[in-house]
Amino acid sequence: MYNTFQKIPFLRSTISLVTGVLIGSQTNISPTILILISFVLFVALFFLNQFYKFYFEKWFGLFIQILFISIGILVFELNNIKPAFFEKGMFVATVIEKPQEKQNSYKSILKVSGFKHKNILSKTNEKVLVYFEKEENARELNPGDQIIFSNSPQAIKNYGNPFEFDYKKYLANKKIYRQVYLNSVNWERVDLKPNFSITIYAEKIREKLLTVYRNQALGKNELEILSALTLGYKRELDPETKRVFSASGAMHVLAVSGLHVGIVFWIITLLFGFLRKRNFGRIFFVSISILALWSYAFLTGLSPSVMRAATMFTIFVVGDNLKRKANTYNSLAASAMCLLLINPNNLFEVGFQLSYSAVFGIVFLQPKLSKVITVKNKFLMFFWSLLTVSISAQIATFPLTAFYFNQFPSYFWITNLFVIPAVMILIPLGLALLLFSNITIISTILSWGIKSIIKSGFIILTEIEQLPYSVHEISIQAVELLFLIGILLSLYLLIHKFNPQHLKAILTFALLFLTTALLINFKQTRSHEIIVYNSTQNTAIQLISGRKNYVISQYPVESDKNTINLINKTTLKLKLNSAHFLSNGETYIDDYLFIKNGIILFEGKRFTFQNSSLKLPKTISLNLIINPKKFDGLEKIISKNTTIVTNKKFVRIENSLLNYVHQTSKHGAYREKW
Repeated sequence: MYNTFQKIPFLRSTISLVTGVLIGSQTNISPTILILISFVLFVALFFLNQFYKFYFEKWFGLFIQILFISIGILVFELNNIKPAFFEKGMFVATVIEKPQEKQNSYKSILKVSGFKHKNILSKTNEKVLVYFEKEENARELNPGDQIIFSNSPQAIKNYGNPFEFDYKKYLANKKIYRQVYLNSVNWERVDLKPNFSITIYAEKIREKLLTVYRNQALGKNELEILSALTLGYKRELDPETKRVFSASGAMHVLAVSGLHVGIVFWIITLLFGFLRKRNFGRIFFVSISILALWSYAFLTGLSPSVMRAATMFTIFVVGDNLKRKANTYNSLAASAMCLLLINPNNLFEVGFQLSYSAVFGIVFLQPKLSKVITVKNKFLMFFWSLLTVSISAQIATFPLTAFYFNQFPSYFWITNLFVIPAVMILIPLGLALLLFSNITIISTILSWGIKSIIKSGFIILTEIEQLPYSVHEISIQAVELLFLIGILLSLYLLIHKFNPQHLKAILTFALLFLTTALLINFKQTRSHEIIVYNSTQNTAIQLISGRKNYVISQYPVESDKNTINLINKTTLKLKLNSAHFLSNGETYIDDYLFIKNGIILFEGKRFTFQNSSLKLPKTISLNLIINPKKFDGLEKIISKNTTIVTNKKFVRIENSLLNYVHQTSKHGAYREKW
């Protein structure tokens, strides 16, 4: 292990930096204190280095690691300082993204730079999520346009439903804390010169390139896929397209990452590789390569996966042309450190985690897997390499994909055998289309070729997605994820060098994983729960008894995709039986549930759903009154143990009932376990 750290000097520092970022995300330490600690450690290291002796070695190493932990905490604290939240005045803002069409609005992001109140202008720096009323002026907005508006942005909130995507945290990692809805009369465009922003400049250029694609003879679906493949623009991807790519195991090609940057570098090598034959030419080759790689990263939005790949290829290009062999693991650790120092929130991005896991798996496992079968034919060797790369990446990312996405695509190995060669053709064709778009004959041929490849590929993906058992649904808890990662890391160590201790570690982590899974399953079989989802359109109640699973809804939920997704997510996470769907007012009786005449009895609990006029005997009290049609007279049928749950946002509630009411719009979904 010591030799490993010696060969990969950036690894220890990066691990310490990651530790610091994690500590910073869970604590709140003053930056002043952290700067002071870092300064003291730096001075101590300086004197240790000046008067270095062998027995100072451990202290020197320890101080280095503590210094990087402190730096990790510091960069996280400084990066996540919230801006001043101004209200009730006039806001001056710059449009960062081209407004994206939604069902009832246009969605974009604003960068608020100024705030005016009582003729006092204050500077600020806040990003705000904005929804414009669906009208022509909003649709025509472009990145860099300046607007003024008076509506005060509101804090972003989650719906509070169980197991839903934490949208609030996701946006907070991007430094977006508030949102605002603007009617056509609430804002206007102004001719002010915005401050230069590299992000807005990149977005402007990408919009121009997307316009080139939009003017070609490409179908809607083909246009969306090509835009994602070449320019990293996924905002307009159809949900069905995403589902097909995900279920077939090809979702990774839609996220611009190392594969795409590698193809760009391959193109550069084909075009300018001859320059490396002379010493002077190598300088030009390195310069062209670095410029092209970072220009591509710039055009695709500087996502963590692209920046990681661009950083690694930059290190490789420089080292290779200086005749110095670079350690891939060291390059990987160095790129991670750079990205975390720039933006420590990258650590919490799923794409960042998957990207580094996949690359590590490919670098470590693929050479070993490729030796399992000796293939001499170059054509067959290409596809054998693709297969081993796919398997290596899938093994390395399995714990994370199981935890975040709850699914495993069974036929990923088939998918990648044709989808990666297709991408290797599509990216050069897509870039060529941008270059030759003004030459009608060439652009027509290129458009036809691109459209044919994407259309054929999508048909194949659809067929794979429809194969039996194409997707296995998986649900693991955070603790199980840690044990799975422990198993995987121990397996890596065992493959690297056989050691009985590594085998023991694998067995120990496996035992802990199985024990935890059994305890979670046992606990679930003995639990009872009621969930009233936060949904203003269709009130839905989920009743859970062990594995039994009932859903009672105000209206049939078959056509309500949002409610169905919420119920399916809970069913999967808690590993329940398929839900038994019932409508309000329906009569139903079995060993667990009784519904009749507006009264619902479930595992010792009594409640009513959308009924306020029940006349109950005084000896019977209700535990829950769900979504009553009116609140008048409720005080006659409640007791001190009664809770009133309503999904209505605006309702007049008597003061005598306030302590009994749970409004899902304010407090999120109602959950009760017993």
